[in-house]
Amino acid sequence: MKRSVKGKLLAMISALILLSVLAVTVLTYENYSADLVAQSTQNTRQLLLQLGINVDTYLGELFRLCLSPYYNKRVMEQLELAPATAAAKLAKRRMVEDYLTEVMTLPRSDILRAHIVSDEVFSSSKTRYEADIPADFEAESWYVQALASAGAVFVPAHTEAQGRTVLSVFSIAQRINSTRDSGKVLGVIRVDANYNGIKTVCDRAGTGVGSALYIVDSAGSEIYVNDHTEQAGALDAVMAALAGRAEGGVFTLRLSGMDFLVSTQALNVTDWRIIDVRAMQTLTLAATQARNKAYLLAVLCAALGVLVTVPLVRQFLKPILRITGLMQAAQAGDLSVRATVEGRDELAYLARSFNDMLVQIKTEVERNNLLTRQVYEARYLEKEAQYAALCNQIRPHFLFNALNTIHLLIKTGRGDEAVQCIDMLATLLRGMVNAGREITLRAEMKIVESYLTLQQKRYQNLTYTLPDASAWEAYRVPALTVQPLVENALVHGCEPKRGQTRIDVSICNSQGALQLTVTDNGVGMDDKTLAGIREALAAPTVEPEGVEAGGVGLTNIARRVRLKYGDAYGLSVDSWAGAGTTVTLRLPLEGEAHA
Repeated sequence: MKRSVKGKLLAMISALILLSVLAVTVLTYENYSADLVAQSTQNTRQLLLQLGINVDTYLGELFRLCLSPYYNKRVMEQLELAPATAAAKLAKRRMVEDYLTEVMTLPRSDILRAHIVSDEVFSSSKTRYEADIPADFEAESWYVQALASAGAVFVPAHTEAQGRTVLSVFSIAQRINSTRDSGKVLGVIRVDANYNGIKTVCDRAGTGVGSALYIVDSAGSEIYVNDHTEQAGALDAVMAALAGRAEGGVFTLRLSGMDFLVSTQALNVTDWRIIDVRAMQTLTLAATQARNKAYLLAVLCAALGVLVTVPLVRQFLKPILRITGLMQAAQAGDLSVRATVEGRDELAYLARSFNDMLVQIKTEVERNNLLTRQVYEARYLEKEAQYAALCNQIRPHFLFNALNTIHLLIKTGRGDEAVQCIDMLATLLRGMVNAGREITLRAEMKIVESYLTLQQKRYQNLTYTLPDASAWEAYRVPALTVQPLVENALVHGCEPKRGQTRIDVSICNSQGALQLTVTDNGVGMDDKTLAGIREALAAPTVEPEGVEAGGVGLTNIARRVRLKYGDAYGLSVDSWAGAGTTVTLRLPLEGEAHA
């Protein structure tokens, strides 16, 4: 960075300006102007024309701000939407107000606020004072005018108190049409600006002793005033004179015995008018013919300097344009592009920094992809391990109860029934072998039937009913899902009860889900025990020693179902002390397709 681009440009422009000034100095005294008043009039007209161009340019920049939403596809898409949820509304507000915040980052202190008025008001402000846009903005005159006009409209000027400072503020509003359907109106964009911006542009024109510069609107309201005429009521007199003239143009006006040259210039983008007032006496004393010629030659030299500077500046800006193209390619997703580094100035530094940035971005993207894949794999393996552990906890219940029943039958000399129980045990063992796999619902109900038949040998007062599962022939469930519920009903509900006990199993389609219900008329549970089991079923993880008796099997099944199908499915328990318990298992109708 030893050779500064800024230094190069400044040295080149300074040299051209110096040559221009020298040429003007040599030629000034060789040329004279014949008509001082005509020349002064011409200079004033040129000044007003240039000032009008500057003001038009200033206002035109505000107009372009009003058109900027059309260059932001995401903002236009958000304005097209009509959010139905609070989250969607919040996302839309964030998107639109982030865009307005980007607009407000322009290095212009006169731009105070930007708003987009659509289904609601979105705003961004450089100050801590917000514009007072009412909730019923549809009735505001500027909003109605903006909707009815194809171009920009001006909001009447008003003052705002910002702490101890009072600002004069004007606004520009522009209708926003849909890019998909030009006949559809999405809202209105409004930009609030400080009149100091207008003042800064007009102050550059300069007004000397005996002169004044005004900007007024079509209603005669003052927009800018810089009066050095020392004449009270000068603007009122000028406006009265203009009222009797079809066109402003240039004319003379006599005030308090003094003649003034009045020049007017209408702006192109609005109904404002610039008025320049100069004392004729001051004009005759202010300049000479030679000086006027010198100014003209200086302008010509400056123009020549600009003509020479333009190709040189273009040559210097070529590296920046190349880097801009590479940035667009990188933005499109190609992180392999690299800028060519030439020299040791700021442009070379920019190219090196751009290359380093792309390397860092590519490294971070690859690192984030790796971390995402690792986290996904870790969670997947964790769920697989949890699933296997839960299955292992369930299996001991089957073997213990089945072997205990066979043992009792053999001891009582009921060998035939023991053989029958062994066949039933074989069915149960096949179910245990399939634990962790998918079997048909009909096969699962066969396991339940074998278990209940086996247990009926032990409990003579036990009866049961099972549903017809033929309608669910193709439906598959994790093995040993329903049988533990029946076992739990028998051991903890029916076994402690004296007298006849009953277990009923049913299957139905309820509220878009497959619902299996196991109901017993056993001893039931008190409120405290029921609350503990329900809390364990709702918890993401459960320690067995923290669950009431009978709750471990239920929580294991609930965990298996939630791990496989999600939190919308699982177990629910209802119980009444001394009256029985109902356990409901809720599964998706899609079965395995929903896993």
